Amino acid sequence: MLNQKPWFLVVVCAALVGCGQGDDGPALAVVSGTVNYKGKPLEGANVTMLSAGGHLSTGTTSADGKFQMTTNGRPGVPLGKVKVGISKMSEPTAKVDAASMKPEDMQKMQTAGGGKAKDLTTKSEIPEKYAHPERSGLSSEVVADAPKNVFTYDLVD
Repeated sequence: MLNQKPWFLVVVCAALVGCGQGDDGPALAVVSGTVNYKGKPLEGANVTMLSAGGHLSTGTTSADGKFQMTTNGRPGVPLGKVKVGISKMSEPTAKVDAASMKPEDMQKMQTAGGGKAKDLTTKSEIPEKYAHPERSGLSSEVVADAPKNVFTYDLVD
């Protein structure tokens, strides 16, 4: 009987692990595309797609403005109409090595109205109206036929 317990535990563990794998979320279709701003490819932009079911898909544009979407780490976007958001923030002008800073230095930066604190701010490099999927005015229809899910978003001021 002692030799049977380890085998029993392996079977129970395998069954429990297998139960969680059946629910991978909604069916997804591969989605890719290009983002242009003022007629030029936009590098480093974050693309978000919000499905009618509330699933959020994300992607980031490469140097040529191209992106591929993922949902919860899986390639693709849920089928159906999606609202699209696109954002691109500038890099801070100053870099901070927080590991070498003392607590009082951090406090000074937080309370300072200028100087280093201003150097750490970022701003949107494209009109902020595009950032939120619910308010951007951008949308697409994701279908099961992946070659039809190649979208181009031409952003203007």
